[in-house]
Amino acid sequence: MKFADFAPDLLAFAGTVVCALLFRWQARDLIWGLWISSFTFGYLWILTALVCAVVYAPGVKKLGALFSGLFLAAFFTFHFGMFHFVHGVFLNLFFPLVPERHGPPNVFLMIGTALAAYWPFVLMTFVSRVRDFPWREAPDEQGKVMFQPYLNVVRMHLLIFIFAPLYFLHVANLALIPILLFYFFPWRLFNRERQALAQGPPLPPHR
Repeated sequence: MKFADFAPDLLAFAGTVVCALLFRWQARDLIWGLWISSFTFGYLWILTALVCAVVYAPGVKKLGALFSGLFLAAFFTFHFGMFHFVHGVFLNLFFPLVPERHGPPNVFLMIGTALAAYWPFVLMTFVSRVRDFPWREAPDEQGKVMFQPYLNVVRMHLLIFIFAPLYFLHVANLALIPILLFYFFPWRLFNRERQALAQGPPLPPHR
């Protein structure tokens, strides 16, 4: 493992800590930063995977890939978007971000407000993970690729579930740095090394 492998993650972690100090972020701000980062990064990940599936499909299969991509884009827009909307509604009850008038909050207002307030968190998330975007994935890898944003959602949930009790105990601010370190830690590098060790050394070529 080389320094260049985790340098973007280290830069993103340091940048987020600086922003947290500069803008005086509290636990509530970090929770909404996690939410908007999960939504924006995950949704763009999905769209990138779908576009690449069309671009790199063989010529005779491009039209089918296009129709399939449009269907999947509509499906994930609803499914992934609704997942975050429902989550955001519950977050807004405990950590108000936008007003609620006779019903659930306006989802577009919630997204816009969170982006305007926590764009540095979103930017640092992209700095840390943009290299992992599915720029060119084989068709048989698409299922695994599309599942990745949901793994990030699970991580977001875990961090928020840790933060929420600490917030109500008035000690959440003490956990800001450890939580950010966990969020930006390059776990994927260790997963790759473990997979490489499990596969063993490459076999010598046959003569």
